[in-house]
Amino acid sequence: MILKKPREKKRVSLKGAVQINQNSYFVYTDEAGKTFLKTGKDEKLHKYAVQKMIELNPSVRTILKKYKIKPSIDTKTLKELTGGHMNETCNIAMGVYSLLPEYIKVKVDKSVIKEASMLHDLGKVLIPAKILNKPAKLNIKEREIMNTHSTIGYELLKTQSISEDTLELIKYHHQNLKHSGYPDLEEGKIPSDIGVQIVSISDKYSALREARVYRRKLNRVEALLILYKEVREGKILPDIYNALVKYAQKFDV
Repeated sequence: MILKKPREKKRVSLKGAVQINQNSYFVYTDEAGKTFLKTGKDEKLHKYAVQKMIELNPSVRTILKKYKIKPSIDTKTLKELTGGHMNETCNIAMGVYSLLPEYIKVKVDKSVIKEASMLHDLGKVLIPAKILNKPAKLNIKEREIMNTHSTIGYELLKTQSISEDTLELIKYHHQNLKHSGYPDLEEGKIPSDIGVQIVSISDKYSALREARVYRRKLNRVEALLILYKEVREGKILPDIYNALVKYAQKFDV
């Protein structure tokens, strides 16, 4: 009897993300250099890719160990994020960018904002589902764990062919002009405040317009009023907020 050798999995590398006809795709290359696109539905491939990312960067395991998080990859969450929230965040970010005054547009790279908005929540694949889907307010410890998702996403993607500018926006997409968000800025590191604000406000608006297990879907006016508070607090430039308002009035009807 001839025993067949077990088929080896092809090594793949995540090159980034693209949007085609307002749908998001992950861009992969295999060991032969062939490039291909995958939606969030290909759970086996994404799980394998994330496992490789963890292996390549010990910092990920260090974070998980610190917060006693099991290194379990939640591909169901990734599928939902890719087809829903991350894709919608990208749509909003591109809409906001298109409606910005020219003096702001020239300060940022549109392609970096686009890619970062599609990948910003990748780190949530390692956040326990009981925290992600808790139908109540998170306690202090749970909030601390949830807040690691942007750093985890950054550390995972650092092992791949993602630009440093995109990585910085992913890591700091919960920061603001006051630098009172998370994670804390490393000494000497100041990411593009404009890019961070565009991804951040798009992320928040998308989240507020979705129904969550702990609250109902907010309407357009309710969501915009909540975000206007951040303008008054000096966390977001009025021009960026105004671009979101124009986008919402035009496309979110």
